[in-house]
Amino acid sequence: MVEHQEKRRELEREHESVLLAATGRSDLIDALHWIAEGRSLLDVDSSSILVAVVAAADSGIQGADSALRTAVRSALRSSVDTSADLVLTDSIVPPHRYQAALANLARRTPSGTLSDITSATVMAAQAGDPQVIETLGLVAGLSWRDLQSRSQARGVPLPGDSHGVWNPSQVLGAFRVIDDVVRAQVKPQLAGAVAARPLELLLDGASGWDAIEKLRAEGVSYGTLLAQRDVGSGWSAHRNRSNNEISRLMVRRVLGALYDHRVDYWSTEGSEPVARAFLGEQAGVSGKPPGQLSVVTRRRDDTAGLAVLVAIARDGGTARKTAATLLQLPQKISMPAVLVLFGTGWADRGESDDLVRAYGGRIYTERTLDALASLAASVGVD
Repeated sequence: MVEHQEKRRELEREHESVLLAATGRSDLIDALHWIAEGRSLLDVDSSSILVAVVAAADSGIQGADSALRTAVRSALRSSVDTSADLVLTDSIVPPHRYQAALANLARRTPSGTLSDITSATVMAAQAGDPQVIETLGLVAGLSWRDLQSRSQARGVPLPGDSHGVWNPSQVLGAFRVIDDVVRAQVKPQLAGAVAARPLELLLDGASGWDAIEKLRAEGVSYGTLLAQRDVGSGWSAHRNRSNNEISRLMVRRVLGALYDHRVDYWSTEGSEPVARAFLGEQAGVSGKPPGQLSVVTRRRDDTAGLAVLVAIARDGGTARKTAATLLQLPQKISMPAVLVLFGTGWADRGESDDLVRAYGGRIYTERTLDALASLAASVGVD
């Protein structure tokens, strides 16, 4: 009991005042229990509450750990669901382009169909239409990245871009990968499994280019499209390709809040973007600047103020992996760092408690960007 009282005295009066004011309680232990139970809090800045609860937990005060867990889940509850919006939709290849690529191939075969397609046919068609090989990859159920990986495994590296320059050996290598899948020549690696094939071939037990030609000429049912969405997760590939754009948009939201509070900054985004290496120098980063370092605020004397790290996680698995990196960063940055977390994956992860501790409670979401900007505006102000 004596030890508990000694630890309790270590908590700064400022933090205790925040907790009492936020809960309307007159006793610190009671205030922490109030927070732990998820009861309504008065109009006190949520970041200040996090900082105070972290301080209480680090002081070993009874009930502080439970209060911290509840406060973190409340503070990190995000309404940003990155699966609800699409970006870079102008980069989506429209269906008629795939149809045109297949028609281009068919015109070049002796039969005028895909039934007797060869690597020579593909080479000639690709020269006139850079969409051809990527289209054939999709015919085999392979994304461009998958096609690259499989060809690389066979000792034939493909161009970095499907629209790049192809040599005959690369065309042959890519076509062999595709042809083996279409003709069901790929053997499963696991007992009891089947080799991955396009759903429209797998479920019907069909194979070969005759089957592909029939699908091209006669089309497929809407039910097939829906089944493909089910097994392939609608928009998943496009989201993977556009992840960087989502990150940029989130950083711009942070910049908007800073602008509203007249806080100057350096950033990898905005009207005057700088290189991440430059940001790393301003933040005093030891080693390679982390990808999450997106903004460094500037004091009124034009020196660095806060290092702002931005991370996005739609699910708990992504949050867990990203948190492992984020937890290491405060020790690598020689200035105060704040963390902005977007997405629905953070609130219920135990790692988020550790992040709040590591960043001294300076963690924000899209709901508290105004508080972040206010903090940035106050840095360096006497």
